[in-house]
Amino acid sequence: MSIELVISQSGPVTIVGLIGDLDLAAAPAARSQLLAAVHEADSPPLVVVDLLGVDFLDAIGIGVLFAGVVVCRSRGGDLAICRPEPQVAAVLRLTRVDEILPLHPDLAAAAVSITAPVPNEPSQP
Repeated sequence: MSIELVISQSGPVTIVGLIGDLDLAAAPAARSQLLAAVHEADSPPLVVVDLLGVDFLDAIGIGVLFAGVVVCRSRGGDLAICRPEPQVAAVLRLTRVDEILPLHPDLAAAAVSITAPVPNEPSQP
């Protein structure tokens, strides 16, 4: 099965909606389109990947998500994921991906997680 990416903008945040199975067969196209969206995003890239339309996710699909994270973070931005289907959320928890990329219940929570200012660390004498 193929995968479809639907890309939209909400303020400074680029939203990438995925529809289909994110697996070995779909990974090359998904990776290419996700990275293109990251590169076309404002700088720094703030990207939310909406997994609501993903019914299946395997290890290769997880690699696609991390490719997006690496590129976003290397350019001073970040990537968040939201609305995974229950079976996809189970895979992300089982593989402990949720410890690195928390699972957000909706687009707004995901957007806030990557746009909220980071508190300043106290200066050391």
